[in-house]
Amino acid sequence: MRAPALCAATPPPPTLRPLDSTPETLSALQHVLEAAPSYFETVTGGPPGPTEAHSVVTDLPPGRTYDDKVVFGLYDGERMIGCADVVRGWNAPDKAIIGLLLVAEDRQRRGFGRAFAALVEQAIAHWPEIATVRIGVIRTNAGALAFWRKQGYRETGERKHNPEFVAPIVVLEKALPR
Repeated sequence: MRAPALCAATPPPPTLRPLDSTPETLSALQHVLEAAPSYFETVTGGPPGPTEAHSVVTDLPPGRTYDDKVVFGLYDGERMIGCADVVRGWNAPDKAIIGLLLVAEDRQRRGFGRAFAALVEQAIAHWPEIATVRIGVIRTNAGALAFWRKQGYRETGERKHNPEFVAPIVVLEKALPR
């Protein structure tokens, strides 16, 4: 007689948490950013800087305040494995922009990015004035462009230039389902 097969427990889904700026949180965020060196090489031509986490938490687009900004951590259990920077009201009152959505390289290609994007969109949907989500992707980052297109984002035709990046930024948008 064969023993019954044991079913492996399904791991809990990743969770989204707003981040604060405590030293512990900034350290965990810096670790996530440093765990994605290929992203930084593709976008800036070099590794993440030693104060990258501080920049993610503090940088704001013109005309926005910290009340408009949320930085999220993506957690697998208690470990932060990703981050997202979101600003509402940019560049129009009914739009929000995902300034960054990043998953540590050792967690990529496992569905975390797709789940993370969905969680961030769900969080943005709680802002009743927001109808559209925007994201900027470096033109040479083919993998990220393909990812966002698969999530339903479409190019607007806008191109932005930032001297910190190795190529122009392609702007994509997606209407939030209501």
